Amino acid sequence: MIAYQGGSYDARPDETLLDALLRQGAVVGHSCRKGSCGCCQLRLVAGEVKSVRDVDPSIAGEGHILCCVSVPASDLELAGPEPGHRPVAVELVQRVELADGVMAIDLAPLHALDFRAGQHVNLIREDGLARPYSIASVPGEDYYFRIHVRRIPGGAMSEWLCGQVQAGDRFHLRGPFGDCCYREEMRGRPLLMMATGTGAGALAAVLRDALAQGHDAPISFYHGVQRADDLYLDTELRALAGRHPNLRYVPCVTGDKVPEGARSGRIVAIAMAEFPSLCAHEIFLCGLPRMVEEARIGATLAGAARTRVHADPFDFARRTLPRDAEKLAGLQPDPELWSALEHGPGLTRILVDFYQRVFADGQLAPFFHNVTRERAIQKQYEFLASLFSGERSYFGLNPFNAHHWMVISDDLFDYREAMFEQVLREHGLAEELVRRWLALHELFRAEIVKSVPRGIVSAGVEQALHSHAEECLSIDAVCDGCAREIPAGTPSRYQYRIGSLHCSACAGIASPG
Repeated sequence: MIAYQGGSYDARPDETLLDALLRQGAVVGHSCRKGSCGCCQLRLVAGEVKSVRDVDPSIAGEGHILCCVSVPASDLELAGPEPGHRPVAVELVQRVELADGVMAIDLAPLHALDFRAGQHVNLIREDGLARPYSIASVPGEDYYFRIHVRRIPGGAMSEWLCGQVQAGDRFHLRGPFGDCCYREEMRGRPLLMMATGTGAGALAAVLRDALAQGHDAPISFYHGVQRADDLYLDTELRALAGRHPNLRYVPCVTGDKVPEGARSGRIVAIAMAEFPSLCAHEIFLCGLPRMVEEARIGATLAGAARTRVHADPFDFARRTLPRDAEKLAGLQPDPELWSALEHGPGLTRILVDFYQRVFADGQLAPFFHNVTRERAIQKQYEFLASLFSGERSYFGLNPFNAHHWMVISDDLFDYREAMFEQVLREHGLAEELVRRWLALHELFRAEIVKSVPRGIVSAGVEQALHSHAEECLSIDAVCDGCAREIPAGTPSRYQYRIGSLHCSACAGIASPG
């Protein structure tokens, strides 16, 4: 017997917890169903489970399990995951005002914290509210663990950090996470750093870390803001550039009043105009998602290796709607690429090769549950052919809606792109065409990467994410659980994302009368 959220559920021999709970109508987050995304993590309060495969210890363990790869070994009691799973206690030391509305928050972790400048952590209040913040301090150089916070009027966490929490108060953090940090193997390579807003704090720490480690190759640091007053590290960065001949600091202002020595315009346009080739560079991006997106695309077109682009886009507390319709409307056909693909046959060969690898891959194949390889090839062909040829014959879902329920991380997106890039090169596509194709995929990264499932967006409104429905079918059907007939008019449960149908007995639904 499984106790969860006030209900009791059974499990069949060798049935995973996720399948057992979904079959009987429990609400459990899930996406990949193979232990990769961590979406189905729950806390094991009592009992024992056995795992059908090894999982990443960062998303399980310490009393937490992944339901999709766990089979009950006894009666169980389950609960939702702890908001601060694997937290580190921290104490507020002080706040330092760096500029109007920008605070440096100095924290003292109560346990040793292994981190690198530029990574990020999730700060967690006692009520469970959590927000990510980039690290603006350098281990061994700065005395305190520091983050930079812009005070947003009405912002639940920023208002609390900048004005309410007091020195000596304790809360928690999780992390650190991310690879937006300097490493020894980067020495000797030119660095391009682009930050907007308080992202400059994290990249300034990365910059100081690189210089402390003896980086003597060229470094270009761009800070983009709307108002000159927002260049809150201007004095510090100018001083660093004065002491290090290999460092070039470029402030960029989009507003009317541009101070002496600053550039007028958007940061990405300015930087990319000065770096038409980025084949040898390590690239660091931190700030608003739109800037990070544009910079990723520009870097791809300029030949940057994916493994050398290190990004930490800010997350908005509120969910943002996808922009894929707007992006699609602004795309121009690519007749040169379409011609290189023989107006279709070359695209087919590439997609057949690619999806053969995808469906054999343990990380990617789970996202194609109940989808045939032929269907996946067909839909992707229709989508890409319409974009490359300009003949808008694709009438399927836009990228966000096509992936709305999938929990896909940046790392998994990059893993998929690396596989796709390898296929393109093996098929002999010209380098310039490879870059343009990969840049097209980068354009839709923001619509595909997400940490939680989302509902379909229709007419600018996000619909509720349906899990299951209990209904009486008007025709006879067959149960996916026991393979017995479900007579018309009897209750059944349909799982939307899995596409499975269960009879009242398998679903634990009481029959009428």
